[in-house]
Amino acid sequence: MHTTEGGDIRGWLAGRIGAGVRLGLDTCSEMLDRLGNPHADFPSVHVAGTNGKGSLCAQLSALGSRNGDLVGLYTSPHLVRVEERARIDGRPVSEGAFDQLLEEVRDACSIEPAIQPTYFEVTFLASMLAFSRAGIDRAVIETGLGGRLDSTRLVDADICAITTISMDHAEVLGDSLSKIATEKAGIHRPGVPLICLHHEDEGVRQAIEGTAGEDATWLHPESHDAQEVASQMALEIGSRIGWEGMDVDVTWHGRIPSPMSWSGTTFHLSAAHNPESISHDLGRIAGTEHVLLLGMTQKEDLAESASLFSDDDGRVRTIVTEVNGGRRPSVPIVDLADAISDASGEDPMMIPEPIDAMDVASEIARDRGCPVFVSGSVYLVGRIIEEHSSREGADLWDSLLAHPPRDETEG
Repeated sequence: MHTTEGGDIRGWLAGRIGAGVRLGLDTCSEMLDRLGNPHADFPSVHVAGTNGKGSLCAQLSALGSRNGDLVGLYTSPHLVRVEERARIDGRPVSEGAFDQLLEEVRDACSIEPAIQPTYFEVTFLASMLAFSRAGIDRAVIETGLGGRLDSTRLVDADICAITTISMDHAEVLGDSLSKIATEKAGIHRPGVPLICLHHEDEGVRQAIEGTAGEDATWLHPESHDAQEVASQMALEIGSRIGWEGMDVDVTWHGRIPSPMSWSGTTFHLSAAHNPESISHDLGRIAGTEHVLLLGMTQKEDLAESASLFSDDDGRVRTIVTEVNGGRRPSVPIVDLADAISDASGEDPMMIPEPIDAMDVASEIARDRGCPVFVSGSVYLVGRIIEEHSSREGADLWDSLLAHPPRDETEG
């Protein structure tokens, strides 16, 4: 493998984390030009929103596959492997193929004047190359942050969608729902349909309509269940693409609710990361016995995050652990335990190593005949998926499928 003074290509990619988060289109626009503009080789559905955009993207990818199209699916963050960000026909690209794409991106960065892209920008660029090389029929693209100044805004979208709008990343996107809505509505292109999940806040609707005008269409779902809403939105968008409406099988552990078995115990994984999505997932187990396994990366307001888990109706035991990954370090286990104790009055069990914590949680739940609910961090969820695959002797890449490939759905 080609190496540099800073180490191999994965070391170079890891070094890009230090570039932090950068909103703006100039860097990726220049890089795409250097790479031959691979994003222009296929049409895209571009999806923004606070919550539900990943679920919608997975539903769209599965629907496209059921209709016989080869679909590229770009999402972030990843749970286990960075290759998850670039799925083709529901499956992450291979490690070797992704390495080669990363090398192309790095080589393009070194052309004078040299460019120092962020981690997100590098993975987006590599994914666009992957989709172009695979000859996909269409891409489904999830925004990273906001929309107007997100790198994904550069894709050639012929239809766009906005899911929910709620307070998240206010320090970057704005301190009101209307400001956040304006940023997310920035994915709109003139003359391109923008399918929006109806919002009760008039300011949100005005912000989106002020940007998209008559191109905006409001969808009024019949259900409040997140997955049913995503399915309904996918069918509406698919009909505009020309896809026939049909049932799809989405198996995206951590992002789509789907139980897994650990040592004879059922456990549910939630990669929810903000109050609205965490509350929604907790609602699925409200009033039923469960063991809670919780780990978090550092938050601006730990007490507020912990308060989401204060309702312990049905909770048999809470176990806190530490997580690693991403830009932010783990909340120290003692601090997390104290925050949970302050919020609920419960004295959580502290087990620093996530897999040890999962084994203990599984044992307690098995004795009580109840499931384990895992929440608080995408990195905790990812670590458990990886260990589960290893213990089961399964192909990790099969565990990371978003949906069955075309050859398993056709006919």
